[in-house]
Amino acid sequence: MDDLDMDILRSLIKNSRITLSQMSKEIDAPDATISNRLKKLENDVIKSYTVILDWEKIGLDITTIIIIQTESEKHESVKEELSKLEEVSEVYSVSGEYDILIKVWVRDIEELNQLMNTKIRSVDGVEDLTEMIVMERVKEEMVPLIPKK
Repeated sequence: MDDLDMDILRSLIKNSRITLSQMSKEIDAPDATISNRLKKLENDVIKSYTVILDWEKIGLDITTIIIIQTESEKHESVKEELSKLEEVSEVYSVSGEYDILIKVWVRDIEELNQLMNTKIRSVDGVEDLTEMIVMERVKEEMVPLIPKK
């Protein structure tokens, strides 16, 4: 990847709905060049295009980070089972005292309690967990803006 590819990615991170002509002007490169590079990036680097929603406006008022200890021999299956839960937006295998970190979105505390007790704690291999309710979203983005060299 060269500087032009990185410029294209920076532009998309700022606004994934930008038109080719707008990007061309912003980056100072021909439309055809941007189009060809973008196609290559979509095949190799860009996994998908998505949206960032205002979760509270759609009724998901509670965001919770949960760290989970697993039985070591069941770690892989726990990750897979947690990934299948629709309330779970992110699953990370992490180092340290805990093995997995997940982020969940629910409507209220009652729904969080229900999720914890009927779905997450019941996954075979979950030994212990700690939940942290997000009190304030200070910064929330899909990816950080790639700095220029």
